[in-house]
Amino acid sequence: MARPVTLHDVARRAGVGKSTVSNVLSCSGRVSEATRERVRAAVEELGYVPNRAARQLRGGRTGVIGVYVPGVPSTSEFYMRFVFGIMERAAARDRDVTILTASGRRSARALDGVIVADPHQDDGFVPVLMRGGMPVVCFERPPDGMRPEVVLWADHYRAITGLLDRMTAAGARQPALVLPPETGDWAAQLGSAYRDWCTRHGVAAVMAQHPWVPSPPEVSRAVDQVLAHPGVDALVCASVDTAPVAVQILHRQGRQVGRDVLVASATESSALRLGQPPITALDLSPSDAGRRCADLLDALIGGDPGGVYEHPVHLWWRDSTRGREPITGSSVPAHPPSGHRPPPG
Repeated sequence: MARPVTLHDVARRAGVGKSTVSNVLSCSGRVSEATRERVRAAVEELGYVPNRAARQLRGGRTGVIGVYVPGVPSTSEFYMRFVFGIMERAAARDRDVTILTASGRRSARALDGVIVADPHQDDGFVPVLMRGGMPVVCFERPPDGMRPEVVLWADHYRAITGLLDRMTAAGARQPALVLPPETGDWAAQLGSAYRDWCTRHGVAAVMAQHPWVPSPPEVSRAVDQVLAHPGVDALVCASVDTAPVAVQILHRQGRQVGRDVLVASATESSALRLGQPPITALDLSPSDAGRRCADLLDALIGGDPGGVYEHPVHLWWRDSTRGREPITGSSVPAHPPSGHRPPPG
């Protein structure tokens, strides 16, 4: 029986050291693309099968990364797509992904690293993860006093301001905002940008809140609250799939969406694209965000120093905000207001 192909065999065939082969197989270290291709060709030619357990034991790693998201991810299309993006990248690197809950503190100790999505200031598990001694990537900026090695954030302040400006150009004069509690960076940026916009334009800030994982009656109460305010002719719903509830309420009131009241969402979803009318939305491309977070965590595990990176937001302009504009189904960047550039820290 022929002996198994070893790491040394691959290194000799590729003309490199064993450590270089290990770096290529674990997608770590600084190795040129030409060398990586040579090693991959040698692996395929010799039929080398890495011993994953032995490799992880030598590297002191488990081959598992964690993902922690607020609320219940299965109730949100956004977070499901975000997690799937992470899993796609992790699978390509022979890593497993575990979804963390606040009760899973023991399992968090056996991870190579963790991705924390939109950490909230009132979430007691977030500091536990930050102080756990493992590499941490945050999607959205963390609460004050927390300094993860990597932050991937989006400028929602710019995005919502650009959306409100565009709705004004379509004829809106008194927009309202429905959002969850401003305990995380995403909601806090939306609330801050909306209030600042109202101050600049000399209109009242008409806002209502619902829980982070709301029931349909809770969403309906928040929407009813802002629509009862005199003069409201535009509505931005922050959380995913709350805008369709607003559309149903407006239909029952006999008000035409896109003409009598403009409706937009600060989170994109398939329900918004397929609804009647299709609903304007800000799009973070959660699958791309998940893939970027996984790439950043992989680099951090491999020894990169980390940093702060910005993720783009796009505006999908649809019939629900057409007003007097003849624009339907267009995608444009969410443009910044002049002079605003919030610090990433």
